[in-house]
Amino acid sequence: MNPAQGSAYERLVAAAAGLKVPDAVREVATAPPRDPEPGQIWRAVWERTIQLVVITAVDDDTVHAIPVSLERYADMDTLLLPAGASTLEQPLALWWGLRLPLPWYVLDRQVSQLTVPLPASTGPALPHEVPPGATWGSTAPRPAAAAAEYRGVLADSLAELSSAHWAPQGSGALPELLQQRGITIKQLASQLHLQPPQALAVWRGQAPLTPEQAETLAAALGLGADEVLAANPALPALVIHELSRPSRRPQVRALATRTATSEPVARRRAAFGIYALAARQEGSTADWGARADRYFELHLR
Repeated sequence: MNPAQGSAYERLVAAAAGLKVPDAVREVATAPPRDPEPGQIWRAVWERTIQLVVITAVDDDTVHAIPVSLERYADMDTLLLPAGASTLEQPLALWWGLRLPLPWYVLDRQVSQLTVPLPASTGPALPHEVPPGATWGSTAPRPAAAAAEYRGVLADSLAELSSAHWAPQGSGALPELLQQRGITIKQLASQLHLQPPQALAVWRGQAPLTPEQAETLAAALGLGADEVLAANPALPALVIHELSRPSRRPQVRALATRTATSEPVARRRAAFGIYALAARQEGSTADWGARADRYFELHLR
């Protein structure tokens, strides 16, 4: 590190040491992740994209979100909130015109909470009523080109987050693959160390392969392990939902580190592993939360 870099770094450390983090922000940031709720401000992360968003509504697997920034740039579709409108205790810009639905699994950490209700808006038009002290922005007092460029960056970030995807479709083509290559039930049981009834269920496409079993079988089928996994039966929607919850993200990241894979790949491994575990156990009712807990307990210890 050269002297100039060292001096800048020292100034940054000194500035950070002088910041006062509001108690409400510290409490939220250190709490375990939980399911999202309207009015919360979250850090959304997917691959290299990071963006603060405020949640306006929550569906089963998506949230409706607006990008948030500190009040520096704005346009006429930006709602400017005063410092007292959130636990961040800083003026905020809500880029209302950039609203998009985001999948739950891009939500990384709640960082704040609005202290005022957001205006109701169900269509593209801007709401007429705003919280006390809030105003709609304008590009006039600021350089229009800079505000437009900043808006473009936010729009790109939200588009990346909105299009994030990890769950495989599951083609259900595994029985066809096995039969085309002449893999019998007996051979399947031997290669995967399965009991005959379990091997029969996999051979018929009634039970999925785990990622480890797919890797074992891939060589015999002349395919990649990911291709074999993609031929599994489709994942149940409740498994996808459970693995998409923000509270699962620390476990998924730990699994990605343990297996030296990316977060989406680790999430797929966990989903198929949980599904396969359930398919091999008795009972028709699956507590997917408990099964996910058990899977991560086994693979992260």
